Amino acid sequence: MEEEKQTMMIDRIEGNAELKKSVRMMLDSRRMTHSLLLVGEEGLGAGFAARCVAADYLYPAGGAPAEALLRGECCRAVGKPGDRDSGRVETGIVREAISITGMGSGGRYLVSQVKAMRTEIFNTSLSAEGRAVLLYHVERMNEESANALLKVMEEPPEGVLFIMTADSLAGVLPTIRSRCISFAVAPVSPESCARYCTARGVEKKDAALYSELFDGHIGTVLAAARDEDRRALVEQALTLAKAAQARDSYAAAVLLAGYEKDKAGATALLADFRAAAAAGVQGSKHSPVQGETARKALGLADTAIWHLSTQVNPKITLSVLAAKFRTL
Repeated sequence: MEEEKQTMMIDRIEGNAELKKSVRMMLDSRRMTHSLLLVGEEGLGAGFAARCVAADYLYPAGGAPAEALLRGECCRAVGKPGDRDSGRVETGIVREAISITGMGSGGRYLVSQVKAMRTEIFNTSLSAEGRAVLLYHVERMNEESANALLKVMEEPPEGVLFIMTADSLAGVLPTIRSRCISFAVAPVSPESCARYCTARGVEKKDAALYSELFDGHIGTVLAAARDEDRRALVEQALTLAKAAQARDSYAAAVLLAGYEKDKAGATALLADFRAAAAAGVQGSKHSPVQGETARKALGLADTAIWHLSTQVNPKITLSVLAAKFRTL
């Protein structure tokens, strides 16, 4: 009888059978490439998938260190914007893994962070299968930080695995992209997403609602369900969607007035409103706005979000949006 496959951390990734199969084969044969790039838009769980791969690479038998790594309790390479000598590695529970998330403006990588990581992995020797370096959102690297990374990627120390994530492959600098094996992290069906999130403590009703609103983006659903402020924002987006369905520009204007001085908050609200409209276009019973009205609302949301990203006054943008609810 065929031997049952050992349960691995990557088995906790929902869906994505081809990704898991490929990584399993590389891990089982111990022929893992030294650089992986996991590509998936925000909320799909590319970061979680990266930690699963790192945990299986470093701790094939699983256990407490692997669980800690999945929770992100590893070392961190940090630095201060404008200070090229500020880079250092903060010690975490899992010393064999180092994570880097950009700390500059807009989440951009600092070259000091990359240099600190590079120094750490060359100058320390630890007792594990190797070292793992987790680099989140590498599309936010500029050429200087990318060049600092390339110096260690081209001739890495023995046993070091670089695992990177990006929202899109096109956003990653070609010099980085060409040195990695890339895998796409795909969304799962809303039904699968709801089951997965319910199994992790999310209320069944909330899991069903958020899974359809956010189209199977597990990370986004979990974040919305577990954060009270995020839940409140979703509720306001749904209220705005109800106003759109009723063509109630007054109700929309009253709600949006609270965001006239909060461009970031308005953008986040409209992103959730857009999600509700998109779900309505697809016929989701959980969306308050449906059919042709949903399609028009989706267009209005896209336009308003674009205007908020430019220098257009947020008050004007939101006032125009509310007025256009009459035409839906």
